[in-house]
Amino acid sequence: MTDRGPSARADRNDRTDQSDPGGGYEMAPAHPPIPSVPPRRPGLVGDLLRLGDRVRHSSLLSWPVVLFLVLICVPPIALVILGANPNASTFDHVAWIFAAYFGIAWLLLLGIIVRPEQVTKPMLVLVTAIALATQVPLAITLESDLHASTTGLGPSIYTVGLPEELAKAIPVLAVALIYWRRRSLTPRDYLFLGAVSGLVFGASEVVHYFTVNGVEEFYLTIQSAVPPIEQLLATGHSASTSLFAVLIGPVRYFVLDFVWRFLTDPITHACWAGLTGYFIGLAVTGRHKWYVVVWIGLVAAAVLHGLNDWDRINGQPAWILVALVSGILFLGYAKVGSRGDPHVPEGWSAFGAYPAHDGQPAPTKPWWVH
Repeated sequence: MTDRGPSARADRNDRTDQSDPGGGYEMAPAHPPIPSVPPRRPGLVGDLLRLGDRVRHSSLLSWPVVLFLVLICVPPIALVILGANPNASTFDHVAWIFAAYFGIAWLLLLGIIVRPEQVTKPMLVLVTAIALATQVPLAITLESDLHASTTGLGPSIYTVGLPEELAKAIPVLAVALIYWRRRSLTPRDYLFLGAVSGLVFGASEVVHYFTVNGVEEFYLTIQSAVPPIEQLLATGHSASTSLFAVLIGPVRYFVLDFVWRFLTDPITHACWAGLTGYFIGLAVTGRHKWYVVVWIGLVAAAVLHGLNDWDRINGQPAWILVALVSGILFLGYAKVGSRGDPHVPEGWSAFGAYPAHDGQPAPTKPWWVH
């Protein structure tokens, strides 16, 4: 017999509660569910390459990436320009291409090391344009008037080192005059601008040295090597042995004294000009009286330059020491600065800006940030 008391009725009410349309039992859906379509996967080639995403990525538009791509393309460009029928002008063009190649490579490295905060691309263009127009003609004129000589340390300093360092300081002074209202520029920024001026001077000098002195010396070397080669061939030596025996010395000298300068000259001049630029920055920023500090970097650069070119040091073991001291001084002012400089916070990325502190606006992006 079924219990029809209050407890049974309550149980039936629970099973037919209004919040459960099925009366406590699972109801079948009115329409069967539509099976979901799995997302279409790209093909293997598209998934691996994704050329469209990579080409459109914003990081590919940054200046370091553009300069890197330029460096990759420079060697084949030079070889294409050289072509099958080279002439004197083609030789000059190729020399400029390779000088620019190593200059840009050093520029990338200096940008990562120095990390100038307020230097802009127009400033770099201005420094480069003024340097190309004034430096080499002015240096040659001053050295000719002073009768440049490297036989003694004194003449090497004031007839070679000082004129060239003065020529490299002109683009930095031009930026200081044009942007004198911009008080945000720091001595480290001027050091970087000086280094860029030195890179341009070193590249221009090596092109002039290579296309004028190098070609002439190479011609005289080949001309003087013909009689010894003919004599060796007449005595029964093979052609390869004769060429190697006569030309190995001159070729080694030509490579080390001329070709190798494409790599070394720009960065050496950049270190010296960077010292000059740093002390120009100290004078411009007003931290010290300009007549007290502006000459310090110029004199230091001229002395190092004179030591480097002095006949008793150039090509000797002490030459390495001069280059090492030049690099250490440059890096010291680039990374540490003088005692009165503000502390540079850590946390830079290779191609980023300073991290913003709480309550402070982020600084201006450096020139290499897109």
